[in-house]
Amino acid sequence: MIAAPKIVLLILLVFAVWYALRWFNRVPPKAVRRGPAWWPRSAASAARPQPQRNVEDLVSCRICGAYVAASARGCGKAGCPRPA
Repeated sequence: MIAAPKIVLLILLVFAVWYALRWFNRVPPKAVRRGPAWWPRSAASAARPQPQRNVEDLVSCRICGAYVAASARGCGKAGCPRPA
C-alpha cells in the first residue's frame, strides 16, 4: 500500500523535475542578436536601412528549355535565339 510520505515525496519529485525543465528552457528576457565582441554596436547601425536586392524574371529558352535571366546573353547552346 502507498503511504502518505511516499505520495508527498512523489509530488515533490514531480514538481522539482517540472521546475528544472522550465528553468532550463527559459528564454532570456532581452534576447539580442549579438555579433563578435570586437564589432561596434550602435543605434545608428541598427537603424540603417538594408539595401534592396535586384530581382529579375527568368525566361525560358525556346531551344533547350533552360531558364535564363531576361537580360542575360544566350544559354550557350547551338542555335540559341538569344543574342550571344
